[in-house]
Amino acid sequence: MAFDGITTYKVIEELRQKIEGGKIDKIYQPEKDEIVLSIRRPGQVYRLLLSAHTDSARFYLTENKPETPLEPPMFCMLFRKHFGGGKLARLSQVGFDRILQIDVEVYNELGDLCHKKIILEIMGRHSNLILVDERGRIIDAARHVGQDMSHFRMVLPGLFYEAPSHNQRANPLDMESLEIFEEAWKDCHAPVVKGMYQVFNGISPFAASEICFRAEIPERSAFHDLSGEEKNRLYLAFREVFRQMREEAAHPAIFMDGDRMREYSMTESRLMAGVEQKTYDAPSELLDAYYVREDTKNRLRQKAQDLHKVVTTHLDRARRKYDLQQKQMRDTEGREKYQRAGDLITANIYRVQTGDRKLIAEDFYQDPPVSVEITLKENLTPAQNAQKYYARYNKLKRTEEALTGQLLQTEEEIQYLESLLAAMDMADCEKDLEDIRLELYETGYVRKNRQKRKNLAASKPITLETSEGLTVMVGKNNIQNDQLTFRTASPFDLWFHVKDIPGSHTILFCADKEYGKDYTDQSILEAARIAAGHSRAASGSRVPVDYAQRRYVKKPSGSKPGFVIYTHQKTLYVDPAGS
Repeated sequence: MAFDGITTYKVIEELRQKIEGGKIDKIYQPEKDEIVLSIRRPGQVYRLLLSAHTDSARFYLTENKPETPLEPPMFCMLFRKHFGGGKLARLSQVGFDRILQIDVEVYNELGDLCHKKIILEIMGRHSNLILVDERGRIIDAARHVGQDMSHFRMVLPGLFYEAPSHNQRANPLDMESLEIFEEAWKDCHAPVVKGMYQVFNGISPFAASEICFRAEIPERSAFHDLSGEEKNRLYLAFREVFRQMREEAAHPAIFMDGDRMREYSMTESRLMAGVEQKTYDAPSELLDAYYVREDTKNRLRQKAQDLHKVVTTHLDRARRKYDLQQKQMRDTEGREKYQRAGDLITANIYRVQTGDRKLIAEDFYQDPPVSVEITLKENLTPAQNAQKYYARYNKLKRTEEALTGQLLQTEEEIQYLESLLAAMDMADCEKDLEDIRLELYETGYVRKNRQKRKNLAASKPITLETSEGLTVMVGKNNIQNDQLTFRTASPFDLWFHVKDIPGSHTILFCADKEYGKDYTDQSILEAARIAAGHSRAASGSRVPVDYAQRRYVKKPSGSKPGFVIYTHQKTLYVDPAGS
């Protein structure tokens, strides 16, 4: 799904109606490549998101309040200095390219009214947000581009701003005749669907497929191989798409494949006729819904990379330690033979002389007794040989006792670290990651939180409802799990957790309900499925889920966050919710 020239056109059309002439009230910088402008108009405040993110550069009006750093970055402070209080005089699209230009009327330091520009260039990994003063010089940019990065155009403070010249593509709005249309294709030999976005500015693969579908032209056909009639059909379909874009109201829709978003469009799509779709009233509403889900997920994945690396490194180390401890434990299994050897030497000490290399004796531990051979050290006395075997036995016994506790600790550590990975998978906001980072710091896995702190809204457990109307809450990390289980839930609510698998604590709030009247086994089954769906077994089937009244769930003193022991449990085998 591409933020193409058509999307750019329709969003700017919406922005002109809603915020052109408005005043820049506040400026936020949630991310290093993202700015949110609070635009005030009489009786209304809008938030304009400008993102130069390499994977999802975009702009639209958003309903979401940005989570901002406690200390604004330098770029944000410079933005405020030059554009705070300014009036959005004009918003425009440059050459049907994915470039938004905002002309701002603002008073300079001398009190004179001047015109400055905010320019958002959407160009994939070269996307940028650039501030330009009244003389046309660059004030600053989200990304500085020096000569070592580009030989074509530098983007540095103090230089005159130059529009991108990376392509010589035609403006699709200039195709006023078939002759002009054919001329634009003269140097293109790619298949029509691919050539469409190589020849013209602002056309995405989806828009190209839409045009070919309307023209009934095979996408893999070369333009120069088309007949005159086919070229004419392609041109008419091309003109029709852009006529509808300019003359008709937007038809924002996301085309769905179950829960997965397949594509979105700002205009009517005949190609996707019959496909399930979700419609919106305005382009910004669609984009806000799409990017809140997709971009948040991508950004959280990026932000969690360092946490994921810390946890997986410690988890690999713990697993290797566990394997070594198990091997050492196996080595202690035959320790009784050393005790027997010592006993047999002691029982036959009168028969052993210093310097003997072996002892043949009747092993009275076996029934009937059998002759066994015991190796002796010839430089030791009989008593010393016996003590040597006893010492070996005692050492292995002490090793087993120590390893029993160590194996339990290592196993708990592995479970804990796996629970952190599960919590990262469930994180749906930056505060969730911040809680995990704090937990890693408090448990000693990281030394210091080097991330810039932000004004983050408090993260809350997931809240759902059963078909019988009972509330179910799910912790998204170990801090929430402890809070939910031991502070939020009452002793007679039901507590759920997948059996022997990392997952979330899940509470079915039923303490004030009467079983059989207010709820039945259906709610219990649904809560179990929710617990399974929020665990590392979410993609499995027939997942065992333990449940018990919360009063039977205890937290051992000194245990890690999220770790509990429980009794009086019952077990259900369920398919995870959502599987």
